[in-house]
Amino acid sequence: MNAAPTDHPVTVTLSDCTDDDARRVLSFLAAEFSDRSPTQDTPGSDSTNTTVWTAELDVAGGEGSASSASRADGIGGSVSLTAQGAPHDVATVRKALEAAFAVEDAGSVSGDQEIECQFRLVPR
Repeated sequence: MNAAPTDHPVTVTLSDCTDDDARRVLSFLAAEFSDRSPTQDTPGSDSTNTTVWTAELDVAGGEGSASSASRADGIGGSVSLTAQGAPHDVATVRKALEAAFAVEDAGSVSGDQEIECQFRLVPR
């Protein structure tokens, strides 16, 4: 049984990718869903640190749009993406991503009211 969409955001985190690929994925998601608060966490210049991009997406009522997917810029390398939120909403984000990128499952953890899924986006 599918759960009804909620008004809670899906938090998306991107890592292990280039700045350009992160911008392409976040731009695509912003065109698909309302982006509540895009941020970028860039640690100091220590080479052991990585850059992480986050966004909160409002997916209520959205099911992804084929027109946005056709306008999505391809990515040049792989992107690690974690989506956390209500199961229906996370599934909606995944469906949209699949319309634009090759998506590989990298694991998930279910909680009482939400799910956290890890994906790897790869060039088509």
